[in-house]
Amino acid sequence: MAIYLVNMLFLILFGFIFLLLRPSPQNKKTFCILATLQWILLSGLRDKSVGADTLTYKLYFDAAKRYRWDDLWENFVSIMFRNGEGKDPGYLMIERAAHIISDDYQVYLMLIGLFFTIPLGIWIYQNSKGPMISYLLYSTLFYAFFAITGHRQTIATALVVLIGYRFVRDRKFLPFLLLILIALPIHKSSISYLPFFFLAHKKITKPYLACMFGFIASAFVLKGPMIGILGRFTGYEEYARQAQGAGTWTFTGIMVIILGLAVWKHEAMIAENPDVTIYMNALLMAMVFVPLTFVEAATMRVVQYYSLYIVLMIPEIISTFREKERYVLGYAATVMLILLFVSNEQYYVFFWQK
Repeated sequence: MAIYLVNMLFLILFGFIFLLLRPSPQNKKTFCILATLQWILLSGLRDKSVGADTLTYKLYFDAAKRYRWDDLWENFVSIMFRNGEGKDPGYLMIERAAHIISDDYQVYLMLIGLFFTIPLGIWIYQNSKGPMISYLLYSTLFYAFFAITGHRQTIATALVVLIGYRFVRDRKFLPFLLLILIALPIHKSSISYLPFFFLAHKKITKPYLACMFGFIASAFVLKGPMIGILGRFTGYEEYARQAQGAGTWTFTGIMVIILGLAVWKHEAMIAENPDVTIYMNALLMAMVFVPLTFVEAATMRVVQYYSLYIVLMIPEIISTFREKERYVLGYAATVMLILLFVSNEQYYVFFWQK
């Protein structure tokens, strides 16, 4: 926990120095570089005991060294085209390729940290009006998965969301589809992001919002059948069968509040930045999938392809207020994020401490 708090305090310190005292495009870039470097180091230098799946992934990584490339290709073809047993054969090939660089799992963790966090830093630098708030949001709501737990979906999200955003924004379908096809064998859930290309630029009107709110309400009622359908497309069939029950109440509450503020301020935001239309549609899509997390919390993996846009939306919302109000809101948001972070009591040790 202590190292995470130190990380957040450094983010605030760097934000104060580079964004508040001396705001400039170059200082914004400097802040994003420093913040990105912090999370690369935290992700790559963690012990294998940090993160729910880190140790399990180490076992897979160590085993991958023994596979022959022709066997890996046969496995890939079997799973992707012949309905063979297994899933995500592309990730196994990534593990095997990483052994060309090093057999050290710590090096592999650092490579994954680089692959995700550098595109994240570029994404925030190019699109966020408040990089410090964006990084604090990431550090509170998303790091526990993308920086600490996930391997397969971390890579897939970097491809389709962070790198693919420019193709969604510029309406370039073929490059976006290519990224989806690359990500699909790495983590099958990435297919759930494909519809976003066709919805991202949908104009935010009152009838459209009413329609989407109707879908969201229906999803809460029909979440059982929906997760069954989604499971067949994204690889979560086992969750549909188990239907153990869950409840992401805190995250859902945060999403509802953010969406409410976004709807309230959407006209002012879009007038200032047309790309807010994309962020709005991402949040609406996230809310359509949120009810499924009340059947099985693991379906949060689908929500996260869309909810990651929160890190861009919150600074846009803050920017619509008067200058004095922005400082108050920024301060309040920072305090609330730190309190929320502290309440999670996350565990962390460096690999050399074990």
